[in-house]
Order: sequence, then structure tokens, then C-alpha cells
Amino acid sequence: MKTKSEKNPPVTGGAPPATTAGAESKKLTLAEFLKQRRHAKGYSLDRLSELTKIQAYHLKALEEGRVDALPPLVYRAGIFKRLAKFLEIDEREILELYDGENPPAVGPVPVDKALLPKKDFYFILTPKKMTLFLGGLLLFGLTAYLWYQFNFLVGPPTLVIEPKEDLITADEMIPFLGRTDSGVNLTVNGETIYVAPDGNFSKNVQLAAGLNVIEVSAINSFGKTAKVIRQIFREINQ
Repeated sequence: MKTKSEKNPPVTGGAPPATTAGAESKKLTLAEFLKQRRHAKGYSLDRLSELTKIQAYHLKALEEGRVDALPPLVYRAGIFKRLAKFLEIDEREILELYDGENPPAVGPVPVDKALLPKKDFYFILTPKKMTLFLGGLLLFGLTAYLWYQFNFLVGPPTLVIEPKEDLITADEMIPFLGRTDSGVNLTVNGETIYVAPDGNFSKNVQLAAGLNVIEVSAINSFGKTAKVIRQIFREINQ
């Protein structure tokens, strides 16, 4: 018989005592964690994309651990916030996993050019720019002048007269006023009319009773002719 003071000897070796189930579980990566939560909710990638308004390829990149395929840093917090809402998890869990796997880079961090503030545009007038501007202005003026001279040489002369249309009058005489190019030979019904240096001219035309046909003709030194005909009917008061 054993006395009360005798105790069973301690058990050495053998299996350690059982632990609480799940107390020691493998730490998941962010990609595994998000994929596990999506499956637990029964969502496909397309369905989760529809709910969160996040592109499906961004969700796929997250679940594959390809953070370099995600939008710029400033947009990722919004993505994590929407995922936390629809997967019913704490947003801080996602951020902690993300920060643990993606520590801040040492040195300057590349910045998305689209996020940089736009620089104000300042125009500085340099001698080179002034030379180019004046040269362009001179070329434009020369081109316009040559075009005018070309039209002047090959085209008929300008001829504008008043009255501007046929008319009926009771007057015995009617003034014909007008403008043409300087240096042309101007005639009214065959009679040569003086043209001022600025191209203006005038002529009082005697009207006979009834229909009068007045022909005004201008001929330049190249033989180009411009002609205007007016029919003036003179009424006789009884």
C-alpha cells in the first residue's frame, strides 16, 4: 500500500497538452485575407466589383499580391474603405496588412505626374522671339501686298457707281458719282472722265425724255475692263 505522502511521479515526454483550437493560426497575407473574406461572403470578383465600383482587374491584382498594378497611392485608401464595407471587416485590418507588406520606400517616392500641381505658364519675350514675330509679321504684310498687286494686275479695275440701280426720274440731269482705281481710263457713254488720284470721279449726265442707257467703263493699263450699265427713265410732266 502507498502512504498518503506518496505521489505519482511526474510524466515526462509524450504529447504536449492540447491548445485552444484556432489560437495559433497562420498569419494571412493581405491577398489571402481579402480572397478568404470574399469567398466567405460568396461574392465573385465581378459581383464584388459591381458592389464596390472597383475595377475587377484591380480586385484581382489585390488578391494576387500585385500592388504595383493598383491605382496611385492616394486612391488606395478609398479602395480599402469600400472593400471593408462590403466584406464587413475592419478597415484598419486591411491597412495594417498593407503597411506591413509595403513599408515606406527609402529616399524620394515617385509621384504620379497626374497628381502634380500644374505650373503657371509665363511668356517671356526674348530677342529671338521678337525677331521671329517681326519676321512673321513682315512676311505676312509682303504676302498681302503681292496678292493685292497680283489681283490688280490680272483682274479688272474696281468700279463702283451711284445710282446703284436703275431708276425713274423727272430731272433733266442726273449726277453719276463713283470710285475706281487710279490711273485707269474712265468713260461715260464714250466720253472720257477725269479720275482723281484717290480714284473718285463724278459726271452730270443730261437725260432725254424716255429711256436713257448710261454706260460707265473703266480700262486699266493692262487692257482689263470693268463696265456698269444703268437704265434711267425720264418722265415728262404734262
